[in-house]
Amino acid sequence: MSSFFFPRLLLPTFIFATCFSSVVQAADQATLDVLLRMQTASQNINYHGTLVFLQNGQVQSMRVVHKADKTGRFERLINLNGVAREVVRKDDLVICYMPDSKEVMVSRQKFKGNVLTQLAGNDFTELQKNYDFTLESMERIAGREAQRVLIQPRDNLRYGYRLWVDNEKSILLKSDLLNEQGESLEQAMFADIAIVDHIPENLLQPTSTGDGFTWYERESDNSKPMILDSDWKLKLLPRGFTVSSRFRHQILGSSVPSEHWVLSDGLANISIYFEKLTDDQEIFEGIAPMGVVNAFGIINAEHQITIIGEVPANTVEQLAHSVIFVSGVEE
Repeated sequence: MSSFFFPRLLLPTFIFATCFSSVVQAADQATLDVLLRMQTASQNINYHGTLVFLQNGQVQSMRVVHKADKTGRFERLINLNGVAREVVRKDDLVICYMPDSKEVMVSRQKFKGNVLTQLAGNDFTELQKNYDFTLESMERIAGREAQRVLIQPRDNLRYGYRLWVDNEKSILLKSDLLNEQGESLEQAMFADIAIVDHIPENLLQPTSTGDGFTWYERESDNSKPMILDSDWKLKLLPRGFTVSSRFRHQILGSSVPSEHWVLSDGLANISIYFEKLTDDQEIFEGIAPMGVVNAFGIINAEHQITIIGEVPANTVEQLAHSVIFVSGVEE
């Protein structure tokens, strides 16, 4: 690939149903409260530990140092296996050290943090529109008591999650991404974690100074002007999704700038790329599963349209067939 009435005899039944309904609503609020405490904790708690990520039968582990206080937010991630990488984030400044190539990449982007921090920081009040939340059992994760929470989509257009939230500090300790059948697609969890009042200064410093490395600065998507007018539109968006950004960027190996749209429902994200076809370009059509990510390609108005997202295959396919070219067409 280049570049979704009651007679008297029924009164006891009605009263029982009403009581049961109240219990369900209370439980839903209790679940939301757990998620909202988790959301707050992700922005205010200091911790360090070992984060393990399992996907497609492969295991990646990293050391995480996370600091959040009145001075700002800081995070340091060190790969413990595979390619040597160290990422240091200070608010919107991101520095990635690559010792193998002796390079350093610097960029600016909105602070998101590690995969669990990103997930915990979502607006769960808003997510209720497309997902149901359910409290499940208590379990131990990384030696700590955790409340298990199930997040189920109300349709088959997006994936679900199972979360394990620390019972004392409300930090997210583990997450499972679930497919349409409720089976785990990928998993992230702390193997060990220390939640502390203060992060020692030595844990904040990167292993490398970057001396003798080649430094590069990557343009942030936030610095690119948003596209206000486009030759493209979507006939129908999946329920709950909105277009959160549209901008142009240069795909590696292409001489023509491409459009990049990002769609989001607040939890799931989908990218759409509109790339003008060239004579020697390899064409991509149909579905291409890539682990938890699905991609779908289609040719439209001499453009390669590619939809990529951590969503079910039918979602990206529906979007591909919803794209229409409107240049010069009066709406």
